[in-house]
Amino acid sequence: MTVISYPGTDRAWHHPSQTGSFLIPARLWISRFRAELHRRQTEKMLESLPADIRKDIGWPTSIQTAADKR
Repeated sequence: MTVISYPGTDRAWHHPSQTGSFLIPARLWISRFRAELHRRQTEKMLESLPADIRKDIGWPTSIQTAADKR
């Protein structure tokens, strides 16, 4: 028997016997909220780095200085 699965489409935990079907929207909202929180924390940490380090790692600067325009 062949089983084909696609990345990001594993929905085994959505099976109603494992959790109540009413919990599915809450779990999805919580996972999206956590991902957004993590993304914001990462951006805040990167923005706090000195400009030369951000430039070295390829992070775009939010404020251009006269030296950057040359």
